[in-house]
Amino acid sequence: MRSTILTRIVNSAIWIVSGAIVIIVRASVTQGGSVLIWTTIGGGMIIYGAGRLVWAIVKTSSTAPAPV
Repeated sequence: MRSTILTRIVNSAIWIVSGAIVIIVRASVTQGGSVLIWTTIGGGMIIYGAGRLVWAIVKTSSTAPAPV
């Protein structure tokens, strides 16, 4: 169970970092209207990764054993 949660957290971090890389690379390489499209894609990746990260943390706290 712990490895599944750790995997979700790592995957979420990858989505967030990848989204940031997409925004940075496309903003520095491409100029014009397509920057907005790539920023939207990168921002969506960051939001998706953050949502998965929050869900993994909430799921971890809800499945934690109750203190005795």
